[in-house]
Amino acid sequence: MYVSITGRKGYEQVEIKECVRIPGTNKKKQMTVKRCGSLKALTLKDPNYIENLKEELKQEREEKKRDKTINFVTMPKEIGEVTDQRPSFHFGHMIVKKIWEIMKLDNFFDKHVTKKNKEECIDAIYNLLASRLGDPISILQTSKRQKKKAGTKEVSLDVLYSALDVLSENKEELIKHLSSFFEKNTKRDLDTVSYDVTNYYFESQSEGELRLFGFSKEHKTNEVIVVMGLLIDSNGIPVTMRLFPGNTMDQNTLQDSIDALRELYGFKKITVIADRGMNSKENLVFLSSSNQHFLISYTLKKASEEIKEQSLNNDWQDIVTNSDGEIVSATKTMDTIVKAKVALTDREIEAIKEEKKTKGEKGRIAKYKTIEVKAKLHVSYSLKRAEKDAYDRERAIAKARKKLENGAASQAIKHGVNKYMLFSEELKAVGIDEERIAEEAKWDGMYAIITDNTELTSKEVFSLYKTQWKIEECFRILKTDLNARPVHVYKDEHIYGHFILCYLALCMIRYLQYWLKTEYKIEMSASRIMESIEEPKAVVMGQMPKAIIVPTDLSEDFLLLINKLGFRRLETEMTPTRFRAITKLNLLDQLNSLK
Repeated sequence: MYVSITGRKGYEQVEIKECVRIPGTNKKKQMTVKRCGSLKALTLKDPNYIENLKEELKQEREEKKRDKTINFVTMPKEIGEVTDQRPSFHFGHMIVKKIWEIMKLDNFFDKHVTKKNKEECIDAIYNLLASRLGDPISILQTSKRQKKKAGTKEVSLDVLYSALDVLSENKEELIKHLSSFFEKNTKRDLDTVSYDVTNYYFESQSEGELRLFGFSKEHKTNEVIVVMGLLIDSNGIPVTMRLFPGNTMDQNTLQDSIDALRELYGFKKITVIADRGMNSKENLVFLSSSNQHFLISYTLKKASEEIKEQSLNNDWQDIVTNSDGEIVSATKTMDTIVKAKVALTDREIEAIKEEKKTKGEKGRIAKYKTIEVKAKLHVSYSLKRAEKDAYDRERAIAKARKKLENGAASQAIKHGVNKYMLFSEELKAVGIDEERIAEEAKWDGMYAIITDNTELTSKEVFSLYKTQWKIEECFRILKTDLNARPVHVYKDEHIYGHFILCYLALCMIRYLQYWLKTEYKIEMSASRIMESIEEPKAVVMGQMPKAIIVPTDLSEDFLLLINKLGFRRLETEMTPTRFRAITKLNLLDQLNSLK
């Protein structure tokens, strides 16, 4: 490689070029490896730029003479970039294939797929997964781009859709398979699990059994949604998931999801961590009476007058103050009782009937019983949180005042600031609710968690609850990185298949993150992992049987991952056979089709 300066005077451009032998001939071709930019701009920043660049290339040439292989740590993306137009294939999914093998998914699907075209279906599932983990797109687009992935077997669009049916049919078994894998290959601690729900919107507005109009957490209107309940372990790795119709309330999903957990692991006593959306008396009683602990966020503003009074008094503990004597942080605990009516089981009703019959008693049999659960309420105060609460409220009030001044109160409602506004009988905004503002200000900086595990200290309770961010991160990965919404399919079976596919992709990412952190102390975000899978390309130089494969767009993350996963070193130029030996991807059929 060498430095080339092109263009007319005053507009010179700096490029890195290389002479490359054309396979099968003695001829060479000049190829642009990298366009560095304007000579004027580059030398303004660094007067010695050209000299330094030449020295860098000299050192690189000397290193290449010593070792033809690509260095896993220092190989820059730019140097491995080929810019001229040649056939190329994405091959970063070699990482996906490796994790696929580690998780023994080939064995799983070979055992559970019963369709006549079993091999095609398994190929289709892999193609969908590789696409989801690299460049998540619709099934239609995935179908069109299959031929650009190195070593994959192209299947028809119909088979890709039927793969969703397969995933739907085997969703419970697949979740069990993944759970078994994580039990054996991670330090899975199910003493505590986190639970939360979110929803996903569709492109279509037509309703079905699952896709129904409901409350969107993304504040979207006039869109059908589906609700997902997700349970994760203390490592942030999914344990199980459930789908619910779009009109299902958050708190109504918990019991079904916990029942699914029981199926997987038996009646192991665990602590379920959840946010205030799960905080219903029925849920708390259900968890406690089913031999589970709960640790759930609690809204003090909606508590009984007795609890409000205790929360606002000054009997704080674990007080930390600053130099001005202000309380920076503090905690308190109080005993409480959760009461809820629970439906009697058929067995309980029959027992009551027999008892009444024996005693000769008559009258209606109650179908409900009241259960009481002893619990502790842990309250924390944070000066930092108090300042943020006050700031957020002042912003909302300022918006409300501005709307009132402009006579645009209806817009204020749309922006969610109407809670600070007073309305006339005609539902016209007439002023600011100062009384409500004063009431809310009392609770600035305060946060509460309720639990039936009375042995936990406040410090332990709040420390455990902090792990809730891991499930929020899972939902962010699903929505933003894996692009789980908008949902492009409409049949219920395909909807289930789509979300099981996303769930599987999430499991792969979380496992890879866990493995890198525990084995090598390396932290890598989901987006970096996915970029590592999507970006690498194999550029084809020449034609078969003398074709040469040149790897390009190799990020440090990608090189690091394949190194840690045990792949051989990539080479700057490889025969198709050598490429297959290193990457485990067979390009021969695709190369032969280029003739």
